[in-house]
Amino acid sequence: MKLQDLLKHGIPKIVIDAWAKRQGEYLLPLQEKAVMAGLLDNVRESGAGNLLISAPTSSGKSFCAEMAAMAVMLRRERAIMLLPLKSIAEEKYEYFRNCYEPLGIKTIIATGDHPENDDDLILGNFNLAIVIYEKFNQLLTVNLDILRQIGLVIVDELQMIGDPGRGGELELALTKLNLFDRRPRLIALSAVLGDESIMADWLGCTVLKETVRPVDLFLGVVSEGKFHFRSFNSGREGSEKFQLPDGDNSGERLIQLCKDDDTRKLVFLKSKQDTIDAAFRLASLVKWPEAKKTLGRLNEDEPSFLVRSLRQILSRGIAFHNADLTIGQRRAIEAGYRAREIRVIFSTPTLAMGVNLPAETVFLETMKYVSGNSGGRAQLMPISAAEFQNITG
Repeated sequence: MKLQDLLKHGIPKIVIDAWAKRQGEYLLPLQEKAVMAGLLDNVRESGAGNLLISAPTSSGKSFCAEMAAMAVMLRRERAIMLLPLKSIAEEKYEYFRNCYEPLGIKTIIATGDHPENDDDLILGNFNLAIVIYEKFNQLLTVNLDILRQIGLVIVDELQMIGDPGRGGELELALTKLNLFDRRPRLIALSAVLGDESIMADWLGCTVLKETVRPVDLFLGVVSEGKFHFRSFNSGREGSEKFQLPDGDNSGERLIQLCKDDDTRKLVFLKSKQDTIDAAFRLASLVKWPEAKKTLGRLNEDEPSFLVRSLRQILSRGIAFHNADLTIGQRRAIEAGYRAREIRVIFSTPTLAMGVNLPAETVFLETMKYVSGNSGGRAQLMPISAAEFQNITG
């Protein structure tokens, strides 16, 4: 289906032309299925038209949500997009504001870092609100009737409902949404969910499931000089030669591999300090061109030890990406990576959901540090299957 075919669904040409510049002329298979399933329809009766879109990462779920939000806003209704992390919310906010502010659409962000937008959210002074789970749940606790002014609620990363830290907030918010007498339309997006039917029954959603990625992904492990992999799309298993550099230390062998191969890479390590140490080790071995524009974006930052360290490794086309950096610094690094100024980013797995970057190869440690619930020291724990799928995708 061509994007221009959306004209008959009430999407103006000026919006379609803007989408085409970013998405291309054609919808992806999942997006076409969603449109045919009524994604853009004008559904007013309570509970009707709800969709649970379950699909692999990079299959086009986010644009499905974007199209649905636009369709609702064109009918002069408001939309709310729920996200699990502040870092993802900031990225989405910048994206929607830059794309749609010229079209007269007001986007706000509601997180703990933006209390200035609380009144606008409560009063409905917005077209699209980007809200994290906790903030939305708190809002409904204070004033459930705010839902009367909302035409669409989008839940991104629905699989996070099983997360011990954030899942409870999302479950409470969705329970309140379910019980409201005039609930808005609901569109939920999930990459890894398991049995979608249980969640769909609870939320009153029709399941739209896609199991194939537009670009196949090969997942596996490197052992004894070979990469043993499985194709995401076909399930085909195989192996091919993949010789890591010699050495006794696996970390140093990974650094050497990053040095010898100039393709873009994302490397997820278990701690913030590990990301900094690895970035410096690689920077000491290469003389890649500096990330000039990225360095320029950091000129106004306070010259702290962390910023000085970041500037040092950016002078070699390398970066680290962790929670100690400001939002602006992380966005600058991501922009430099997309512009191919930065060849390798070392990041922590806890930020994986907030990193949406193209990479030829992704390496990850299978462990991460998790803070204790009672204020104790962080414990080293295996990453979950959902985190693995999200990071690798």
